[in-house]
Amino acid sequence: MRKILIVNGGLVIGGAEKLVHELAVFAQQNKIAPTILILDNYNQEYYDLIFKQKKIRVVRTRLGVIKNFRAPLKMLRSIYWKLKLKFLANSIYESVHVIGLYNIYRVKDTVDHDHRFYWHVTNAAQGTYNFPETYFDNPDDTLICINQYQLNELDTHYGNAVFKCKRGLFPLFLND
Repeated sequence: MRKILIVNGGLVIGGAEKLVHELAVFAQQNKIAPTILILDNYNQEYYDLIFKQKKIRVVRTRLGVIKNFRAPLKMLRSIYWKLKLKFLANSIYESVHVIGLYNIYRVKDTVDHDHRFYWHVTNAAQGTYNFPETYFDNPDDTLICINQYQLNELDTHYGNAVFKCKRGLFPLFLND
C-alpha cells in the first residue's frame, strides 16, 4: 500500500488541522495510508479521537533536541523517528506534506525526501512573512498555496526569483 506522511504541530480545531484531516481522509479513501506526525506536542487534542475512529495513525514525538531524560520511552521514540525520517523516508513514504510554512524549520534538514510538499495555510494579515529564503531553495520541493492571495503576497514579499521550488495552487475555498 502507498503511504504518505503529514506533519503538523497539533490537532486542535483550526484551519491547518482541518487541512490535515481532509488530506488524511482523502488519502485513505484513495487507498493511501496516511501517517500524521505531530511534533513537540504530546497532548490529546480534538482530531485525535476522530483519527482513531478512522484508523489513521497519529504519532506524537520530537525531532529536535531532547531537553531532558525524564521520559526514556519518548526519547527512544524521538531517536527512532529522527533516524527513520533522515535515512528511510524516501523508501517508506511516497510523499511528505508539511502543513504551514511555520513548520518547515522542524523538518527541512531532518526529513530527507524527494517529494516534500509545503502547504501554506496563512496569509500576511496573520503575521509577517519572515521565513528564510532557504525554505524555497530546493527544486524537488513544492510549495502549495490554498488561494491566489497567498501566491501574490509571497511574490510581493520575496520576489519571484527567490523561489527555486515548484509552486502550485490548490484552492480550498470555491469562492476565492
